Amino acid sequence: MPRRFIVIFLLAATSAFACSVPVFRYALEHWAADAYRVTMPKGTKLVGNFNVTEADTRKIELRQPLSMRNDEVIWSADYSEANAKLLEDSPTRQQIAEHLANGESAVWVLLESGDKAKDDAAVKFLDERLEYLAGVMSLPALDAQDIKNGLVSIPGDGLRLAFSTLRLKRDDPAENAFVAMMLASEPDLRDLNEPMAFPIFGQGRVLYALVGKGIKVETVDRAAQFLIGSCSCQVKEQNPGVDIVMAVDWKKMVADQTLPGQVLPELSEIADLLPQTVKIEAEVPAAEAAPTWTPKQKMLMTAGPVVVLAFIALIGFLVRRNGRRPG
Repeated sequence: MPRRFIVIFLLAATSAFACSVPVFRYALEHWAADAYRVTMPKGTKLVGNFNVTEADTRKIELRQPLSMRNDEVIWSADYSEANAKLLEDSPTRQQIAEHLANGESAVWVLLESGDKAKDDAAVKFLDERLEYLAGVMSLPALDAQDIKNGLVSIPGDGLRLAFSTLRLKRDDPAENAFVAMMLASEPDLRDLNEPMAFPIFGQGRVLYALVGKGIKVETVDRAAQFLIGSCSCQVKEQNPGVDIVMAVDWKKMVADQTLPGQVLPELSEIADLLPQTVKIEAEVPAAEAAPTWTPKQKMLMTAGPVVVLAFIALIGFLVRRNGRRPG
């Protein structure tokens, strides 16, 4: 294989996996929330990410999305319009949606343990640490091609690096369905009576739970770095997190974050926001330059880092074999 084609394929494979859009923003625009399974009386309708099964029953039974591979009922109640509304939405979820609509990177929900001293200490630490991180961390610079390919709908100066915290009582009757969803996000959470911090981002996605003494500098920083870092893998299922139910029109939210009538600047106008490129001299004619990938092509190339490593190994083998050939 000629070396110029090796260079082209390596560049194409590497760029296909690169995405400069922060995880929190890519998730908001592209990761549709999984549907929770609900068994309810016939004729009932719900608003939100649900897959409803109608049955001859007077109860509401909630199960996690199929992707969780858990058929256990995680919340149930006698059927009533009020209980159906509790399942669809709640005051805390409305607050989360408001923060995300304002462009925040993530909302950290502190689920209280009932021990006031522990809960107060956990909230104080979260507030102080997240405020510090928002001041010292920085968002990745958006790549021109990612903007052109529609991987993000707003320019770099439209992104915000911001976190907020919300306290939630574990026994709040208006939140019992929401609490059940968060506690079901990991197998053993319901058995623990400690403060729990849940970073929520994207279209209502819980990254994971930080519990008790696990709410510390290292774990909070690691979660924050993941959320604002470049989305290295665009396939939702290959990223951590569990979706929750939120009665939100996410497409409208994203559209509303661009002001009506606003014209996005040309790429040349935001050049200073983009990373500088280095031109590499190579024996590659301009007509054979690496292609511009469409969003669909780019998504097809995101099979995972293992594919890239295997491809690079194959290229190395071909180069060595060519090097061993006489003259």
